[in-house]
Amino acid sequence: MALALERLGRDWWVLLVAQAISTTGTQVTVVLVPAVAILAFGSGIGSATLLLVAEFLPAALLGPFGGVLIDRLRLRSVLVSMDFVRAFALAGAAVAIASGVQSIWILYVLAGVLGVASAVFDSGVETAIPSLVPDSQLDRANATRSGLLNLVRIAGPGLGGLVIAVASTQVALLLNAAAFLASAVVVVAATALRSKVHADPAERPSVRRQLREAVRYLHEDLVLRRSVLGTATLNVAGSGIGALFFVYAYQQLLLDPGQVGLTMSAFSLGAVVGAAGSAWLTRRLNAGLACALCASVAAGALFLIPAAALGRPFELLIVYQFVFGAAATAWATILLSLRQRRTVPAMLGRVSALMNAVTVATVPVGAVIGTVLAGIMGLTSAMLVLAVLAAATPMFYWSPGFRITGSRRAF
Repeated sequence: MALALERLGRDWWVLLVAQAISTTGTQVTVVLVPAVAILAFGSGIGSATLLLVAEFLPAALLGPFGGVLIDRLRLRSVLVSMDFVRAFALAGAAVAIASGVQSIWILYVLAGVLGVASAVFDSGVETAIPSLVPDSQLDRANATRSGLLNLVRIAGPGLGGLVIAVASTQVALLLNAAAFLASAVVVVAATALRSKVHADPAERPSVRRQLREAVRYLHEDLVLRRSVLGTATLNVAGSGIGALFFVYAYQQLLLDPGQVGLTMSAFSLGAVVGAAGSAWLTRRLNAGLACALCASVAAGALFLIPAAALGRPFELLIVYQFVFGAAATAWATILLSLRQRRTVPAMLGRVSALMNAVTVATVPVGAVIGTVLAGIMGLTSAMLVLAVLAAATPMFYWSPGFRITGSRRAF
């Protein structure tokens, strides 16, 4: 195992450290920005909801244009630029608040800038990985990356809460900015990202044409097309359930905060296990079959949520969170390796950005659908309907064209 990890290469490790630092900063903002809105500005539920829209909507709309930048420019420049954008946005918000500006619009703009920059940064990292590791180690590299980032996501919100508790709003924002500057410094050390050769700017097609090429590329490849459809379906259902989960757990199932917290920990543990097992599962089966199996388990686990209303809710939610966390994480990691292998390098930035835009866009859509369903039929019935919707996901992967496919497309 140690030898296999050594083969992943120095620059891959450098980039992984940079993304771990960047993800830490992102996770801190998940807690920090809403806390500033509520505690410092006195905002209510409506403003907190709009903060989510401000984060996800611009990222969904502008993320694909970031993919064009990734394919056109040097990856190192793009990644460093996104870190600088996030750092300067946080520092600017800190300065504005320190000067006495108490407008919620500062946080809306901040959330939008952070959302777009984070989306482009993550797509850039996913694009860089195949050029930094041997093809035989790609599954292991993605599994290791997913496992580490899930560990960061466990600790990040807690760190954000600690920062808010011990520091003023302005200092907390500046400390968060420092994390992105540290990420930029680490990215600079990834020397392999400097060597990419790009076409003469005068020979480049227009941005619109490049985006059309990427959309056509996704549409023409059965595996990539079904990856998008499956991701959208499961994400809409999962986001709808996520929007209702806490209300359902507290009001319908009558769980206490300690029990709910333990179920969330079970999800995090499952995510780490799923990331670690994704490479093994791909070797034992094949990427298409492994993806179909993980998607089926993840979708099936969602039925445990409405089942919890029938009895033993705490135990069932623990099982649900662990199983769903493991299966969904393994599924996403395997899909990433499939995408990286089946996409030509010159197109990978745009394809990754488009697929990530679908993931981002379906979060608010799912949340709205879940909220509407709960208002019409109640929490338990809404959870059941969303689980049925998620059950449609595996059908995109069990068809022979996907299930027995090889990892590579015939370029």
